[in-house]
Amino acid sequence: MYALAYLVVAAVSAALSTRAWRADRTEPARVAFLALGWTLSLAYSAFALSLVPGLAGLRVGYLLFGSLVPAAALWTVDRAFRSDGSHAERVAQVAMASAIVVPVTLIGHLFLAETPDRSTPFSLALGVFVFLAFAAVLWRLQGAWQATTVQVEKRRRAYLIGVVAAAAAATLIEQLGRTLTDPGAMTPTALHGPAPPLSAVLAGLTVFLLYHTVTWSRLLDLHEVFSRLARIFLLAAVLVSMDGIAVLWTEPASMVHTLFQLFLVSGLFIAAYDPIRPPVTWAANRVFNRGGQQLAGTLDELRGVLPAHTDADRLVEALLSRLAASGRCAVSAVYLWDTNRDAFVVAGGRGHGDPPLQAVAAKPFTEPFVSGVRWYSRPALTRGRSSGSDPREITALMDAMHADLVLPFVRSDIVLGWLALRDEEWSDGYSQDELARLAQAAELAAVALANIRDFERQEEQHRLAALGEMAAGLAHEIRNPLAGVKGATQYLQDEELAEDAQEMLQVIIDEVDRLDTVVSQFLDYARPFELHPSPQPLNALVTHVLRLLRAEGVAPGVTLSESLAGDLPTVTLDGTRIQQVLLNLLRNALQAMPQGGALSVISRRGPSLGGRETVELVVEDTGPGIPASDLEKLFVPFYTTKVDGTGLGLPICRRIVEAHGGALDVRSLPGEGSTFLVRLPVED
Repeated sequence: MYALAYLVVAAVSAALSTRAWRADRTEPARVAFLALGWTLSLAYSAFALSLVPGLAGLRVGYLLFGSLVPAAALWTVDRAFRSDGSHAERVAQVAMASAIVVPVTLIGHLFLAETPDRSTPFSLALGVFVFLAFAAVLWRLQGAWQATTVQVEKRRRAYLIGVVAAAAAATLIEQLGRTLTDPGAMTPTALHGPAPPLSAVLAGLTVFLLYHTVTWSRLLDLHEVFSRLARIFLLAAVLVSMDGIAVLWTEPASMVHTLFQLFLVSGLFIAAYDPIRPPVTWAANRVFNRGGQQLAGTLDELRGVLPAHTDADRLVEALLSRLAASGRCAVSAVYLWDTNRDAFVVAGGRGHGDPPLQAVAAKPFTEPFVSGVRWYSRPALTRGRSSGSDPREITALMDAMHADLVLPFVRSDIVLGWLALRDEEWSDGYSQDELARLAQAAELAAVALANIRDFERQEEQHRLAALGEMAAGLAHEIRNPLAGVKGATQYLQDEELAEDAQEMLQVIIDEVDRLDTVVSQFLDYARPFELHPSPQPLNALVTHVLRLLRAEGVAPGVTLSESLAGDLPTVTLDGTRIQQVLLNLLRNALQAMPQGGALSVISRRGPSLGGRETVELVVEDTGPGIPASDLEKLFVPFYTTKVDGTGLGLPICRRIVEAHGGALDVRSLPGEGSTFLVRLPVED
């Protein structure tokens, strides 16, 4: 029976280590864990087979591979928890000592000792060396425990230290029992010793914890371990009870009937497994992992709630309120992309303490999300396991957001935002199942947000279409009387009238022209327009616009300069429309500097926009700047600070740029001038 326990642990060790290694054969921690798993597997297999009569000679294999287990364990721990290379030399020293001491003592035990089937000075020396090596493993684990500042990770590493120390102590007790037992009898009891195989169970648990450390970058907390074990034992108890009842109902002499009865009961258990498992899982989680059960229920509820929302604010409110009610998210916040600010801004938050970081730039925080990273976890980042960006930068931003976990809202390789969570202090963090459920909730939120944006875009198009139809009719009704008023006024100008009357007639004509301009621009803004894109060299377009501007005349005190990048790709755009945008921005800048100043136009490569390469046109002036109160309303139709302005120029410019799939933003500080930035995507 004891042999079976060792064989089970051997099979589990080999299977888990091989599975971890096959998932990523280049990661050093997985390679070291493969060596540990197979070394432990060979040691326990040899020991289990040595308990079989006639195979006692395999005890040598147990001594060989068992002596190498501490070195493999130290290598795995060092690779799994390495933050720098300060311990590499000592790990190499233990490996070198094992390579020398183990073969020498084994040769002495086999060929120089008079009774190799009993304990010898060589085998005792080997045992002392092995337990010194185990002490080195515990020393390295203690260093990893001291190195981390994350309390959750610190607690998990303390669990691992306790399990490894218990496994080493149990192994020592069992080995002492074997030494004091006379092995000359060559019976399984004498070979195994008087102690039960507790070390094998603890070694299997250690392998299980290390497997999750290597593959998930975290240790399973005891709540989750106990919950899983309780679920397994409860299901096993149900099966044993059913088998026991079947055996009691069968006559002792009828072996065939007993086997048939067990077969029927086992089939019945397999058929009833799916209905039985949910209540058993619920009961186990209720006792050992109540917090995880509450979070799972909340996330299941969100799966049905999130897709029903058609408003981003209500979706954010539903997400945050339910997560806060679960009791597992002390602080939470949702960040969404804001085109006007060219950053991700807080759309809602829950929790106490200082307010989270209000705005986050896209780079470098979101780059790994675009490449497929499903979340940022503080323990994984602390240990340097991240993709792409510097973990220190990401960790610093997470600190500012009061977040231990960040889950992105990604749709079609576009990051729409993310959910930032901080776990409760009493919790041991989020398990892998919880992380997977949270990631699914984030994916559903991303789909809902994308649908909301599409719906809002369609609403805007319908609104503009209706506005265009109304504007066309309104413009017709306004322009006809305006033409009559202007014609009558011009007719009266030919009459001999007093000078002040002539001036008033001219005022009427000027105002009629101004009103006609407003109507025309209103039509341009409201009427859906078509683009006629074609590949365009952007620098040539800028040069042409500057030539037109200089032909119109530039004030003597204004210095007009240009800085055009020579490595710009060809951009597919409507040249006439983009010239209109650039000319409007330049004229506005000139009007903002009546006393003179510097006006510059810059072309350059820009950051990615929705995962696509972009180019930028920048118009900078040294005028008085724009007050913050006006900056927020700058693109609102009919809002203007000019005496003769219509308030439609910049809104039309933004519509043109957005129709190209780009963005038009402004940055300005009073007294320091203004910068308008046109960002256009480059076609693949």
